[in-house]
Amino acid sequence: MEENRTNSGHGMGVAALIMGIISVVVAFIPCLGLLAFFTGIVAIVLGAIGISQASRANAPKGLGIGGLVTGALALLISIAQIVFFAGFSKNFDFIGDRIEEAFEEVEKDIREDFEKGDFKITIEDGEDKIEIEGTATKKDLRDKLEKLEGVELEKEGTEEEDTTGQK
Repeated sequence: MEENRTNSGHGMGVAALIMGIISVVVAFIPCLGLLAFFTGIVAIVLGAIGISQASRANAPKGLGIGGLVTGALALLISIAQIVFFAGFSKNFDFIGDRIEEAFEEVEKDIREDFEKGDFKITIEDGEDKIEIEGTATKKDLRDKLEKLEGVELEKEGTEEEDTTGQK
């Protein structure tokens, strides 16, 4: 007796497999994982319909199963990406706040050191290192500033004389 096999469900199985493969490829592309969520669902639905049609007609179910499996895989990868990025974005504010607090602490320390008059600045880049040290009280800094302002005023006075043509 000859077994009569039809191609029932074959078209849906092919469509499911194509959508499943596209979904898996898209799922591995960062930021497009959300799109793979939807195409994965379509592949699962098409695969289930293809398997159902093939079962009723006693036809091969391989393409439908392949589409169902690849769609499910893409859906899992997509969900994993969504969960990862949701968790990352949730913690991003925390990380930003900690960085801001660290900058504020460094600024506070620098201001305190300058107000005390003792400071040391170290800049490192690989093997290169530059250190700047200074000690001065506010009175010393004011005296230097007044001295510099006096020199500046003298320079301005000589420039005015030069513009008038008198020496």
